Amino acid sequence: MILPCRIHRTRRLIDSVPLALLFAAFLLAPRNEAIGQGATVPLDITAGVDIGYDDHVIGSSATTSSSGQTSFFARENVVLSYDRPKERTELRLVAVGRFDQFLDVGTDDKDLNVTLSLTHNFSTRLSFRADVYAAYQTEPNFQSNVGPENVRSPHFNTRDIFSLTYHWLPRFNTVTSYTFDRILYAQSSSVGTSSNRTQQTLGEQFRFSLTSRTSLIGEYRFETINYDSVPNRNSIIHLALAGVDHHLTEHLSFHVSGGESFLSLENDGDTVSPYFEGLLGYTSGNHSLNWTTSYGFEAPTTANASTRKTLRTGVTLTYGLTSRIHSTAAVNYHHDENQGGSSGTSSAGTQDSLELSLGLRYTINKRFALHLDYQHTMQGSMGSTPGYSRNRYSAGLTLTY
Repeated sequence: MILPCRIHRTRRLIDSVPLALLFAAFLLAPRNEAIGQGATVPLDITAGVDIGYDDHVIGSSATTSSSGQTSFFARENVVLSYDRPKERTELRLVAVGRFDQFLDVGTDDKDLNVTLSLTHNFSTRLSFRADVYAAYQTEPNFQSNVGPENVRSPHFNTRDIFSLTYHWLPRFNTVTSYTFDRILYAQSSSVGTSSNRTQQTLGEQFRFSLTSRTSLIGEYRFETINYDSVPNRNSIIHLALAGVDHHLTEHLSFHVSGGESFLSLENDGDTVSPYFEGLLGYTSGNHSLNWTTSYGFEAPTTANASTRKTLRTGVTLTYGLTSRIHSTAAVNYHHDENQGGSSGTSSAGTQDSLELSLGLRYTINKRFALHLDYQHTMQGSMGSTPGYSRNRYSAGLTLTY
């Protein structure tokens, strides 16, 4: 396996470099250095330190409910962003490194992730877009279906979307896409048996501009899910969808799409379920709101489930209270209906998961800023596995260079 080796090499490299030297390297790096006459590099580097308190630290490779402990923690943050808009090839890159030390427990957490967005216009009709996300994390992920949220274990995940858009007529275009997902937990983690998998999706979308504000959408997706260790969970999903994009006002828009999804387990069992996804977005001068919701099949991550249906919703709000004070609030919730049995027809239990975060940021000047953050996570019980609740409080200082 190539990926585990890369992951372990990355962990050893990070552990061997003192954080002080890492921060020094970032802080001493030139920002917007000139490249020839009048040219600059659109690069920003932000470094910060936080202190905080966690009332339920998750034990290593164990369920949160059985190993939660209270602890103060210290965190170092480094964020590198590169943005080159309004070019024939637009490129945006954000790289994040977060390192937590739990002072009363003696464990460390790492969160390394990279987000890349690239758009290239070959002509007025043909364009290409790539959205690449890769992360190496220790803490569970509540925003997407990576693995169980009651387990703390090192894992790698990536989601990469590549698409071609072609405008056949002034009002009609197609979008051909390929999506690659890979979930890989450390070899020493037992959760990898039920979660390590590869997902691939081919999609074809047809878009017709009914008016300047409204587009009608028809879409077909073909998805394969292949597990590393449990081949009886491997499945194929077909989705047939219809939807609409509409701009209610200059600042408010929504997308709604729905239809049927058809799931076939490898060598055993077919099932059908409705599928729905929606997005509501609002953007103004000093505030924004994004609300996403979906319902349909997702890859199961519990040992006794062969299929899973999930209702997932998330809301993110940002609001500028003054020119110096900005607030953020986010809620992510999902309800899982796990099915077991040879054809996924018997109930394996339901479970609810919730993540709430609040933040307040005060800009001192163009370089320094203070922030306060609160995070609450909760997961309900399922069968013999008890639920848990967790709160994290932190404050910190950031420097943008």
